[in-house]
Amino acid sequence: MALIEKFATLFGVPEFVVPHMSSFVSDRDMDLVVGMDGQLCSVSEIAIRMECTSEQAQDLLEGCYNKHIVNREKRGEELVYFAADFYERLDYVCKFDENYQMKVGPELRQALDHWCYEVYTERMGPYLESLQNGETVDRVPETFELIENLEELLDSVREIRLVPCNCRKLAGQCTKPTGTCLGFDHSITDRTFGQSLTKEEAKEIVKMAHRKGLMHQVNSDWRTNGLAWICNCCACCCYPTRLALEKGTKGVFPVIQYVAQRDEDKCSHCGACTKRCNFSAFSLGETETVIDGKIRRKVEFDPEQCWGCGICVETCSDKAITMVRVG
Repeated sequence: MALIEKFATLFGVPEFVVPHMSSFVSDRDMDLVVGMDGQLCSVSEIAIRMECTSEQAQDLLEGCYNKHIVNREKRGEELVYFAADFYERLDYVCKFDENYQMKVGPELRQALDHWCYEVYTERMGPYLESLQNGETVDRVPETFELIENLEELLDSVREIRLVPCNCRKLAGQCTKPTGTCLGFDHSITDRTFGQSLTKEEAKEIVKMAHRKGLMHQVNSDWRTNGLAWICNCCACCCYPTRLALEKGTKGVFPVIQYVAQRDEDKCSHCGACTKRCNFSAFSLGETETVIDGKIRRKVEFDPEQCWGCGICVETCSDKAITMVRVG
């Protein structure tokens, strides 16, 4: 079996990516994964298989670990390495390879997004089932948090890391900014690359994201276990939101804390909220009304469609929308 074919099998590379392999991995990366042959390997074992010194094997493994070509774990007192997979490698490449979009082009990018979302959906299946059954899970689901609460949350953390949004990098369904995901404190690992931020810089990122119409998702246990991350999300690209819409898991994944409330007496039916809302809670109805001598289509509001993200509030010049806590 040729090197590329064997690597593709071991690394879980989809068939349509094989002709574009050089855009994602090097020959040395492939040599290493094929040499590991699906096994857990120590540095000394890799040195033998790759016919190099232990120092060279260590450097190779650490470089490939940082690039998400291999993963590692402790076995007794020794670190052992094993191959990652293309799904994990793609996540790294789309976020940190500055030439990613130029390399893949629009057709390949669309195919990668479709494939990646399918893999994500499959892997999330057991997790969603456990959540819906009320079973214990190893990671709490996300929840939307209001912009006015985020400054206090950001003041509570110590370390902040900014990383690109992999969902928008992959999907590219909108022109909203991608430098918007924030990781904090215990969620930051030796593989959380990106830019370190001050609290003030992080607050500006969140404010910018809010102005652009992005919703703010956080770990739903932040009150008890601290803030782990803030993802500033759209509904067209965000994998968790797309999955929740598709599977109808609102309330469980994500957890819902708030619901919009409209004061119809204040509403001028300008329609601004209908453009901002990601979930069609606000929509233009068929009936008309006259406001200040102008005929406008009435804005309909269905609170059952609201997910509680709160990005509609600031867009209402009439101050007709407020958020109220549920439950």
